[in-house]
Amino acid sequence: MPRDIHDVLREVWGYTSFRPMQEEVVRSVLGGADTLALMPTGGGKSLCFQVPGLALGKLCIVVSPLIALMKDQVERLKRSGVRAVAVTSGMGHVEIDNALDSAALGKLDFLYVSPERLGSELFKARLPRMPVGLIAVDEAHCISQWGYDFRPAYLLIGSLREVHPNVPVLALTASATPEVAKDIMVRLAFRKPNEIRGSFRRPELTFWVSRGEDKLGRLLRIAAHVKGSGIVYLRDRRGTVRIAQYLKQHGISAEAYHAGLSFEDRDRVQQQWSTGTIRFVAATNAFGMGIDKADVRAVVHMEPPPDMESYYQEAGRAGRDGTASHAFLLAHASDADKMREKMEASFPTLNEVRRTWQAFADQHRIALGSGEFEAYELDLAELARRSTLPTAKVNSALKALELDGRIALSESARSPSRVLMRADGATIHGLRISDGRAGPLLEALLRMYGGLFEEPSIIDEEQLAKHLGKSVSHVRNLLREQARNNVLFYRPRNDSPTLTLLTPRADAATMTLDKQALQAREERARSRMEAMIQFTFHERACRESAVLRYFGEAAVQPCGKCDNCKAAQGSSRVEEPSPRWIRDEGRTIAQPNDR
Repeated sequence: MPRDIHDVLREVWGYTSFRPMQEEVVRSVLGGADTLALMPTGGGKSLCFQVPGLALGKLCIVVSPLIALMKDQVERLKRSGVRAVAVTSGMGHVEIDNALDSAALGKLDFLYVSPERLGSELFKARLPRMPVGLIAVDEAHCISQWGYDFRPAYLLIGSLREVHPNVPVLALTASATPEVAKDIMVRLAFRKPNEIRGSFRRPELTFWVSRGEDKLGRLLRIAAHVKGSGIVYLRDRRGTVRIAQYLKQHGISAEAYHAGLSFEDRDRVQQQWSTGTIRFVAATNAFGMGIDKADVRAVVHMEPPPDMESYYQEAGRAGRDGTASHAFLLAHASDADKMREKMEASFPTLNEVRRTWQAFADQHRIALGSGEFEAYELDLAELARRSTLPTAKVNSALKALELDGRIALSESARSPSRVLMRADGATIHGLRISDGRAGPLLEALLRMYGGLFEEPSIIDEEQLAKHLGKSVSHVRNLLREQARNNVLFYRPRNDSPTLTLLTPRADAATMTLDKQALQAREERARSRMEAMIQFTFHERACRESAVLRYFGEAAVQPCGKCDNCKAAQGSSRVEEPSPRWIRDEGRTIAQPNDR
């Protein structure tokens, strides 16, 4: 018999009740039903699989493409005493082998897996022995070729169902059109359709599109008159730096955030923003996943996102506490042409893909026929230099290779240093006594960190160096030396994005791509882009109604708050809190009530 779900919720998370829709999803899963949960951003998707996973008392396999989010959830679960491990593309053979063994032996409650790992021989060999009670698929829209972020590696999830056909599957996503929702259930082999759809309506959020020349002036007016914190989204890294500097020059605390920053800098910016030290973050879409800040009062897009799914997810990071908030989209007449130009540039030629592939193989010295399931550091600037292609072209070439199923790209996420003892206890004991070079290091490791013989443990070279009275470089060299001698496994810290080869390295000169798949992807991307352009420049009905309509939900009535509703009412007034003066094509479009 499963444990009582409210007991699990209270004992592990300290909550006395579920959010709307969560309990319905949990009970559906515990009833053994395959379930698709469509829960808008901030709806608490993770508890929908974590609670039933613990209630069932068996292993829950969680498939997710978001490495940073996986690691964050694993650390939170561990702090609550839950046995959880993430297997990602940045891990070595020894670490993966150890984690999968623990899963097969029933030592884990949750095994988080990046989708590309499902096809590895290591995983497939352990899967039949794993005591699986639930399979959770996060970001489930990635399995649909109609989805906005299709990933071929997601198609490997079907192998989980073949080995464990009676285990329920819970698919979760924050944004899926009716067409994508149907495709998800088909591709995950649902025994019968079962969709639990939360409302995409956000009554606390006002969608406001402002069109005109002076975007920077409009941004300043928003920042000056919307109280509280906010996010300013841009599509390129240089823009985030420029906007953050612009805000600071006008006395508004702000910092830039993008994937090119070091982990320490990204963590610092996020912490300062989360605690209110700075008000605004100017960011690419790398900022936002898993962010738990409830009191964001404004999300500002400085240009239209590439599609409605991205717009809704990013805008939805405002007002999660239920307090009135705004999602501003600042547009200029030229933005539509720029979007179409970017679309054209984002699909590379076969020659550009081959040049990128060869440059990457040369950079990492990957021999023909080798490298399968190996993860390599990804440096776009270096690839651009080697291939003599623009960085944007290199990025689009890598996306084409990912769509073709040859590679998996992982976002920049901190991967701390880890150590696992490979030699047996007697050998380690002998070295501690007799080896004047390695002995003190091994002694310090065993005293400072527990469980080193069971699983890779996170270590801090700086702490070790201080303890030993040596330099950090000396400690790292010692660790590498002992790893070469097979005394221990050592993986140094890595904060960079990674690229994992899913197949042995092919010859770039003879490489071909699935033209039909690439063409279909381009057509779908173009269709989504045109829907975003329509919403931004041509939509005259209620903004909220337009968003709901796109995601297949009927609007009960106009919101009465957005720019189109106010224009229809002949009013320029917006409920507080709101900016006092935001001009749109020469007229005032937002002005708060005077109180």
